[in-house]
Amino acid sequence: MTEKRGKILAFANPKGGVGKSTLSCLVTAMLKWTNSYESVQLIDADKQGSSVRLLQRISDNIPCSHYPISYEYDKLNVIMLEQLMSNCRMQRGNVLVIDTPARPDQEGIELLTKSHAIIIPCSNTLAELPITLDFVKKIDDLKARIRKIHPHIVVIPNKIHLNRKHIDDFISYFDNHDVVIGPPIHDSSFIRKVYTKQYDYNKITQETIFSDLHNVVSFLRKYVIDEELDEIYSSNKSHKDHNISTLR
Repeated sequence: MTEKRGKILAFANPKGGVGKSTLSCLVTAMLKWTNSYESVQLIDADKQGSSVRLLQRISDNIPCSHYPISYEYDKLNVIMLEQLMSNCRMQRGNVLVIDTPARPDQEGIELLTKSHAIIIPCSNTLAELPITLDFVKKIDDLKARIRKIHPHIVVIPNKIHLNRKHIDDFISYFDNHDVVIGPPIHDSSFIRKVYTKQYDYNKITQETIFSDLHNVVSFLRKYVIDEELDEIYSSNKSHKDHNISTLR
């Protein structure tokens, strides 16, 4: 397979507590553990910097940096992050994961549109779904104005009850929007334990949540990093009318 250009995956949701920081770290680590890429790194753009600390406990050999871009900080961080994104895009075999702040301002949202995909964790609750839908609409409108297929919007059903195996409710909720629904991640005590205990690859593989994480990473590799979504969109110019929400 021809090596693809560098890819940028931004994890985002204006609603706090949806699991984007945890998921961004776990996806970063699992992409690194595939040994398939020249470089995998994480940028934490949230002022709390929790992703940097978490990733260093999971895997201490993955580059991670803290560039908070919320309104309290100098715009230099935005400029530097934009440059890092540009550098990654130009280098083949690189993957840059960005954990974004909650409630990003307009400048932050515009920066997100320069990524290849925006990964949006969301549970099927009224506390998260309406806010997430408003965010999807905003990104969708921006994409329509600039007439680009990027960033792909990938909703990851998160913290789903183990007995709920179907994601039809997510598909119907985000219907008529340019969204792909990824594999679900079921609720697990591991998500709470990972912030208090030291974990590495061998320990994580023993957790029941590992298969869910593996499915999410495989999905992102196939459809975003290996550009299968690009090919689908290119072959369906009227992709708004083409249901791609159920890709697996």
